[in-house]
Amino acid sequence: MPQTRLESVAPAFRILGALFYQSPAALRDTGLTGFLSSPDFPAGWPAGSPEQLEALRAGFASAQAPEHDAGLAREHQRLFVGPAALPAPPWGSVYLDEESVLFGDSTRALQAFAGRHGIALETGQREPLDHFGLVCWLVAHAAEAGDEAAVHELLCEHLLPWSGRFLSLFEEASAGTPFYQAAAGLARLTLDALQTGWPVSVAARRLYR
Repeated sequence: MPQTRLESVAPAFRILGALFYQSPAALRDTGLTGFLSSPDFPAGWPAGSPEQLEALRAGFASAQAPEHDAGLAREHQRLFVGPAALPAPPWGSVYLDEESVLFGDSTRALQAFAGRHGIALETGQREPLDHFGLVCWLVAHAAEAGDEAAVHELLCEHLLPWSGRFLSLFEEASAGTPFYQAAAGLARLTLDALQTGWPVSVAARRLYR
């Protein structure tokens, strides 16, 4: 993976991680929603056609309207927090572990990877590391360090084996919410581009959900 590609991976996966891990209010406060709603976004994203990215930009722009704040906050609660069962759980072990549990074997494998590479993500709470957003941040961290092997391992072993199933469930669960439809579309577009444009060999894993 050429260095220029690693450099484009880092900011893209920082943004994907934020979209799936942070609240809409936090995304607005950091200026990320504003960037994704701006004309600069399609021109600067490393995957997708201008037409595809422009359509996604329109979805992100829906979050800029103040009258949508309460509804978007409720959607974030429903999709990522609970208390009801999440319709599209964002943790890898839910899909890769036979019992569909949190902190499963796949979670421990990712924790071991992070330990070997000296990567620590401080979220302020005890939670599984294999959250879709957190794994995206791990990819960004490895790309920023120029560690091509780590980026490849994260994608092939810890993200791509289950991300397609998660995104399918998430797209279904977030139907009617343009912002999260755009987030899912951007993630799928970016991951698909990685698989078709780079030498990525995804580990074959059985999915249990």
